[in-house]
Amino acid sequence: MPLRTYIDTARGRIGRVATAAGAATLTAGLFTDAVTQPGLTAALGAALLGVGFSPRLMAAHQKVKPVAMMVYASPHAGMAAILVAERLASGDVARLVEAGAVTAWTAGVWWLRPASLAKRIARARPAAEVTAQPQEAVPAVVDQAPTDPAARWWAENVAREGGIAPGTCVIATQRIDADRTAAVIAATTPGEPVPEISITRLSALMDRPEELISIDPIPGRGAGLRMLTVGKKREAPADTWTEISRSALPGVELMEANTYELKELR
Repeated sequence: MPLRTYIDTARGRIGRVATAAGAATLTAGLFTDAVTQPGLTAALGAALLGVGFSPRLMAAHQKVKPVAMMVYASPHAGMAAILVAERLASGDVARLVEAGAVTAWTAGVWWLRPASLAKRIARARPAAEVTAQPQEAVPAVVDQAPTDPAARWWAENVAREGGIAPGTCVIATQRIDADRTAAVIAATTPGEPVPEISITRLSALMDRPEELISIDPIPGRGAGLRMLTVGKKREAPADTWTEISRSALPGVELMEANTYELKELR
């Protein structure tokens, strides 16, 4: 097993032993005041050591640290309160109430394990502190009325409800040469991938041979973007990709032939 597992197991067993010792001290306090002072000292010392020297509690976010510390110290505070009550109160009814409190404390600490709960709270991060993904990391917002003829054709014929690729749009197009054109297809919903697009259906709709149509991933980007190429398939030289990045895909930086990173779409 990993070392972390052994450490957690040891801590759990130490916690069980401490709970049993606390229950024994509280039970003895029902019959004698001799354990009150040592019990209070032990409870206070354990709380201070646990809170003050726990790396996880110390590293907790400021918004959750007070809660985690209070949860961690709650069994120690409860034990101290019961010991004081046992010292001050007297009578049969008081002893019955105190015995019930001892039972509740023992069961609660044994099953809830406040120390472990406090450390889980310390690991939590407030929702307000979670930073949003950079805007450029998701596809740009889609124009409801695209002005590019190819984008308009795609919206009316391919991306329509019941079409070949609903929920998509063309956000950039570029003629590579006289018989080859490239277009960037994006999912209209951020975080959603471009769905599988049937080359066969697209071929029938465009009235172009299937072997001239390809849909491929864009290097450096996720499944929310795809590159559609129509025309004779051949390797694009570096100057071709440079031209595409300059006009069709603003923000694309050519790293080497056939490899580029899409940073921003406008």
